[in-house]
Amino acid sequence: MSYHQGMKNGVGGSVITFLNEIWSIGAEGKAASLRRQIGLSNQVGLLGAVATLPYQIFYLLHDIGSYWLVFSANILFITAYLSVVLCNLIGRHSLARDLALLTACGQVFVVTGLIGSAAGVQLFYFSVGAFLALAYSRMNARRFWLQSLGIGVLFIISQFLFTPARALTPVPSPYVDFMFGGSVLGVLALSAVIAYLYRAAIDQAEFDMALNNRELTTLSTTDTLTGLANRRKLDETLNREWDRMRRSGLPLSFVMCDVDHFKIYNDNLGHQAGDVCLQQVATAMQAALVRPGDLVARYGGEEFAVVLPDTDAQGAHQVAETLRQAVGALRIPHVPEKGVAFLSVSLGVTCSAEGSPADSPTTLLRKADEALYLAKASGRDQVVYLPLQAQQVSAES
Repeated sequence: MSYHQGMKNGVGGSVITFLNEIWSIGAEGKAASLRRQIGLSNQVGLLGAVATLPYQIFYLLHDIGSYWLVFSANILFITAYLSVVLCNLIGRHSLARDLALLTACGQVFVVTGLIGSAAGVQLFYFSVGAFLALAYSRMNARRFWLQSLGIGVLFIISQFLFTPARALTPVPSPYVDFMFGGSVLGVLALSAVIAYLYRAAIDQAEFDMALNNRELTTLSTTDTLTGLANRRKLDETLNREWDRMRRSGLPLSFVMCDVDHFKIYNDNLGHQAGDVCLQQVATAMQAALVRPGDLVARYGGEEFAVVLPDTDAQGAHQVAETLRQAVGALRIPHVPEKGVAFLSVSLGVTCSAEGSPADSPTTLLRKADEALYLAKASGRDQVVYLPLQAQQVSAES
């Protein structure tokens, strides 16, 4: 079991799930880039509120009478941070982002002005800068540089103007040293958490994209009615296996299959019944193939095709006979008044083992189709094999 799986199954997993739900408030149904913006602004709002709590505890325990002004201001800032989540909840995502940014900038500026730069609160502008770089789903370069310049100016003012001598309620030594160290750790932790969470969001988005791409690829190569490979997948597989056969010298066989009297079935029982019939035939044929490398595909209409790599003529004939029996075993009622009691299939088989270097996948397909025609002309519900070489001789004469 991986660490991730262990976390998901334990208490840590419950906490992570809870936090993800909180951070995803307002993001459901939104585009991936907007979801990242919403999640990040929620995270900044919640983390900003949490990061303020240690300072509040200090003011409360040390001397609330002296620090009531900064304590009260932080209450307002915490309220503003939590309002970020509320804005996202009601769909005001741009307002939530701007509110998170303005609250962080305003809080750092005001608190530094009240307690002095020696406490290191102005260092949180570095975390604000990290948030700014990630905050917009579509970043406007001019706006970004102007806002970055503004944050830099606020930091310089806070650092050099709000000295302890000018602070309204400076933090005395040695508490100011501990507060400075806590501010440094807070900045590092907050910046790391923001970067980590955003990276996690990007990784999730990339995973979702890869998953969607695989699903689209599967859909593009799958017949929607039967669930089998479609004509595109068939052509790709046949060409690939043909090239492999030419390199290895191993035989490649091909089978064409047609549902007997399907037009009569469709005309008399309806198209819906015809669709169900094709689905049953497809399922039976798929189940009859035992090797992973074999491919059964819907060729079109009521026709199916089977690619059999590394299979000689005798083996291909046996597979085709197995397919015929598998469909027959379904005992699907046909139209008795038309002289057809149960559904059956006819199959044409050929093998590349007897072919010449001039042959191609098209030649293989055409010969199997010719064998299928003979099977239908000979009474249907049977397998006919034609060697590929016979076509080559006919073409040369």
